[in-house]
Order: sequence, then C-alpha cells, then structure tokens
Amino acid sequence: MQTDWDFCTASLRKVSRTFSRPIEVLPGDLRKAVTCGYLLCRIVDAVEDNAAFTLGDRDARYRAFHDVIQGKSVAEFEQSWSGVDGSPPEEIELCSQVDRVMAVLDAVPSEMREAVLRWVSEMARGMQIYSHRSAGPDGVITPSTTEDLQRYCYFVAGTVGHMLTELFSCEMGLQHDDPIARQLNENAEAFGTGLQLVNILKDITDDLHRGWSFVPRSLCSAHGLTNRDLVDPGRRTAAHEAVMPLFDLTRRNLGRALDYALAVPAEHREIRLFCLLPLWLAVKTVGLAYGNDAMFTPGQAVKVSRQEVEEVIARCTADCGDDTLLRADYEAMWSPVSRLMVASSASSRPREMDAA
Repeated sequence: MQTDWDFCTASLRKVSRTFSRPIEVLPGDLRKAVTCGYLLCRIVDAVEDNAAFTLGDRDARYRAFHDVIQGKSVAEFEQSWSGVDGSPPEEIELCSQVDRVMAVLDAVPSEMREAVLRWVSEMARGMQIYSHRSAGPDGVITPSTTEDLQRYCYFVAGTVGHMLTELFSCEMGLQHDDPIARQLNENAEAFGTGLQLVNILKDITDDLHRGWSFVPRSLCSAHGLTNRDLVDPGRRTAAHEAVMPLFDLTRRNLGRALDYALAVPAEHREIRLFCLLPLWLAVKTVGLAYGNDAMFTPGQAVKVSRQEVEEVIARCTADCGDDTLLRADYEAMWSPVSRLMVASSASSRPREMDAA
C-alpha cells in the first residue's frame, strides 16, 4: 500500500515540475516539512483558481481549510471536492486526501510543523480577502495599483519566503538574532515575491482566460488599455509598455533573492541549492518573456525547455559553494535582458523576440 509520505512525494511531482526537483534535494525532516508546506499552498491555490466556484463555494472551502489547519476535522474539506469540475485531476486528488499531507506534517519536529501551519494560514486568509474582489468593466478581476499587487504577492508568495526562512533556521540551528537569520528574514519576502512576479508575467493569457489579471489596472490605463486589451494583437506595443514596470520590479526582487540564497552558508549545500535552482530558472524565464509577443498570445507558452532545466541544475550543482562564480553566472544570464531593457527605455518600445 502507498504510504502517506509516498502519496505526498507523488503528488508533489504531479502538481509541480518546477519545485519538485529542488525540494527533493533537501534533507530529512526539512524535505518533509517543505513538501507538506508546498502541497498545502497548492491546495489553497486550487480553491482560488477554480473558475467554476462561486464566491460562496470559495468561502466555504476556505473555512473548511482553516479547520484543517487548526487541527479540526478534515472531512468537510475533503468531501467538498467530490464531483468538482474545473480543477486538474491531480489537484482534486490532493485536495480530497489532505489528511495524508497532515499526517506527514504531524510527524516532523513541532517547530517546523508550527511554522508551516502559521504561514499557510496567513496565505489562506489573504487569498480569501482577495477572492472578494469584484471584476472591472472589462470583466477582469485585477489589482488596482502596483502597491496593491505587492500586497497580493505578500500573501501568496512572501508568506512562503517567511515559512521557508523559519524552516531553514530550524534546520541550521539558527537563533532569531543570528546574523544569518537576520539577513534571511530581510530578504524572505523578496525571495518569494520575485518568483511570483515571474509567474505573473509568463501566465498573463492563462490568468485572463479565467477572468483574472495580475497586471495592475493602473499600468494598463496609463497606456490606454483595459486588461483585456493585453491580448489584442493590434495593441502589442502598448501591452509591452504596460508591463515594463513589472519587469523592473521583478529584477529588483530577484536581486534580493540572490542575496537570500547566498546568505545560506555553503556547508548547507542542499538548502542553498534549493534556493538557487528556482531563482536561476526564474531569470531564464524573464529572458524568454521580455519583449516576447508570446506573453500576450493565448496558446504560446513562455517556458524554459527541459534541456535548459537540466543545464541549470548542472551549473548550480557544480558552482553551489562558490559565491563569486554564482554572482558572475547570475549577471551573465541577465546581460542580454539588460541590453534589451536599455534599448526599450531609449526607444519606448521593446524589441520583439521569437516565441519560446
């Protein structure tokens, strides 16, 4: 029979190609805690992302999920996924067996368990608040300003940065006032937010398909666009100009994410590698997305190839302990994007790149 831990590892591979590999390099209880934390976060995402749910459907599932997190009955939440349409089967399977995730989480050290539950609960509360947003005249739900977007990113990703920081500190035996712990805490939100912003940039068409857009309405309005207009082939130039500030914001956050990763002492190789792999893939994805019409073309993916994923894993693994080599590699990945950004700022129009 499949054990609860086997179920969790199998679910992780099904719901995330990007994060399953980095999580699998982590040691012992840390791997179990991060796996469970990630799966619980994906369950919250499943509540948010299902376009078939009414607001009442979402609120009922959020309430039931909070009961799960608080150690109450899991039955109501699990049963609420029976016969659900609009979610991938692997997500429905995960949501309908959340008790197996909680069983694994219950077996990790209590300090790690409490960190996961505290920050997943914070994420769920924030996402429930944002689920009450009303659509604009174009039928799209969207943050109103860049500041509003950053608050949303705190709930969906900054919380993950804080959760990971507490888990890493437990694993490394750091006290709260340790200089390493302080540096990790200073950049924890940026680590999560930077990765989330990359997802926002590459998933513009997918989000619009379900009636959401995370490009702030104010950025679109500044260029005479509604959020629906982002996918209008006749408005490509304005669409590229509207999202340029998000690329700048993403780069600033990813720069701090690099500081976060390198704050992990080199002897904690697995933790450092866990941080480096998604960061390197994020920078690669930004390079594919910037100025690329595929961002605004339904059915065209902005995605790093499997071969490039393997190359990134090999490079990060080889250079994991050398800060100088890692910083040089990071800057080298940004170099072609930087040239495009400079050219775009000068001409007020981004160059086109081939679709990924």
